[in-house]
Amino acid sequence: MTTLRIHDGCNGALALDLRDLINLLAPRSLEASWTVSPVVLHDPALDHSFDEFMIAGRGAPGEDLLEKFAAGGSPVSGALLSKAAHETTQVIWGQFVGTLPGKSDTWIMIRAIDSTFFEVTSSDGAVLNAIRSVYKDVQMASGPVTSIPIAPA
Repeated sequence: MTTLRIHDGCNGALALDLRDLINLLAPRSLEASWTVSPVVLHDPALDHSFDEFMIAGRGAPGEDLLEKFAAGGSPVSGALLSKAAHETTQVIWGQFVGTLPGKSDTWIMIRAIDSTFFEVTSSDGAVLNAIRSVYKDVQMASGPVTSIPIAPA
């Protein structure tokens, strides 16, 4: 599995969101089954793990479909994930794991990290090539982020 980090920015903000990645990888992203969950990270300075799922949506907190999917933990269709992603203003933290029909292994894992970058982990060359061809600030990573220092309040 290869992990790419997408840092593309525009006017000081991240220039992409989950909906853009789902669109880029269609039709396979729409055919996939997805599990939505919080990102689990470890703060080495505090020796503390935390999980985070956060979106900026149009509705009241807890009313957004992506929030409901993350809370429920059940797989959802690619079409339903796409609909929810298009209805959400911004994914700040979240993990989205896609599995293709008839397969049991992970096809792709997309992680939103603090509105700073997206990680895409996959062994599918078509996915990796699509990411590299569309986005400009793409870095290869040794694996998904597992630890992150938390800034003091």
